[in-house]
Amino acid sequence: MKTYGEVIRNIRTNKGLTQKEVYLNIISKSYAIEFEKGNHDLSLGLLEQILDRLMMEIDEFFYIYRGYKPSNYEEFINKYSKAANNNDIEALITLYQELYQRQDLISKVHLAEVRSRIRLLKYFNVTDTLEKNIIRVEDIETITNYLNNLQSWTLQEMQLFSNTLEYIEYNQKDILFKTLIKSMKKYENYDRGRDVICVMLTNMIHELIMNDELGYAEILNEDLNKNSNQYQTIFFKIVTKYYNGLIKIKRNNKEEGTTLAQSAIDVLYELDQSYQAKTFESILSQILQ
Repeated sequence: MKTYGEVIRNIRTNKGLTQKEVYLNIISKSYAIEFEKGNHDLSLGLLEQILDRLMMEIDEFFYIYRGYKPSNYEEFINKYSKAANNNDIEALITLYQELYQRQDLISKVHLAEVRSRIRLLKYFNVTDTLEKNIIRVEDIETITNYLNNLQSWTLQEMQLFSNTLEYIEYNQKDILFKTLIKSMKKYENYDRGRDVICVMLTNMIHELIMNDELGYAEILNEDLNKNSNQYQTIFFKIVTKYYNGLIKIKRNNKEEGTTLAQSAIDVLYELDQSYQAKTFESILSQILQ
């Protein structure tokens, strides 16, 4: 694999920039020469300054450095999200088999996450209902024990919490959410962070509605609405509309709430999001019973 310096050199020369234009007042000429040969390393702070001169964010640099490939985690979450959202159990089983070969703690946590989703979807496909009691107690413990040990949360851990929220017991979830909220605020102005926050709010609001904590659900639904004002997060506008409908039903405004929730479901069907639409239909039917 090439060094950071060799990759920077390729980027620089492809842009037609001189070493002086890129490195002036950051590192010396002699250090720049050796850096681009792969003989010297740089601190992350200096690397970021150089990338600014190249008009490049650091995550894009690492994407190029890996040969235009996602990181291991990005690859995992892309496979997991695509399979889970499309009810693709075979793809989830393949991902499970990949994780099963690894022995590190994080892989074991993701293994519990994927196995839980497989069990949930298999049950859903037979019964058309979501039943968290189908999840193995050992898998829930693996996930919650990991999260309970955190003092502050990264985006990956927020994503883990979002993806497994429905499995965790309500009082345990409330404790974790109070710890998480401190870290969450730090990521609201970061695009990737906003996406993760929207997913997490979506799952948390669902739990609050199902537990009849409607006031708190309304507050978080307003937060979800505020965080979904960009076109990349437009899906969550549909979710907000759906939850507004469920809250109205729970507040005994059944007719208006059902119309609102069903209209959100119809949009999902129009956008070929049939699994998500069916999931929402299942929840709506449960509330209307």
